[in-house]
Amino acid sequence: MPDDVIKETAVTDERIPGGPHGLASQEFFFLLQRIDRLDEKLSGEIKRLDEKLSGEIKRLDEKLSGEIKRLDEKLGGEIKRLDARIDRLEEKLSVEIESLSEKVNARIDRLDEKLAGEVKMMDGKLNSIRFWAIGAVVTLIAGFAGTIVTLALR
Repeated sequence: MPDDVIKETAVTDERIPGGPHGLASQEFFFLLQRIDRLDEKLSGEIKRLDEKLSGEIKRLDEKLSGEIKRLDEKLGGEIKRLDARIDRLEEKLSVEIESLSEKVNARIDRLDEKLAGEVKMMDGKLNSIRFWAIGAVVTLIAGFAGTIVTLALR
């Protein structure tokens, strides 16, 4: 049997269906009223604590949101500062790299010119040695030919 039916029966002091054939007792009625008051009191206390906790949660949420916003702004400023510093260092590094590249290229060009001059000089010396060797061979051949002709004529 549902509780609401029993409560209504006790309040109206009627007979409880399927129960004893007498009226609901005064003690039962008193207990139902007491239960209702305790239920109301407990519901009120739960509601009060719920409101208190909701307020506390809201306060903490606002506090944390403010703190997060403050830290986010601080971090954003720090990131911008570091980004600008990185840009300056990158520009400085680019200038230094370009300067070194120009110096290295100039040095390579000078070495290339010097090497080209040395190669020309070596090529000239090699040609001189070649002509000298050819001249020596021709002289030897002419000398042997003269010796052979002289011996042949004798």
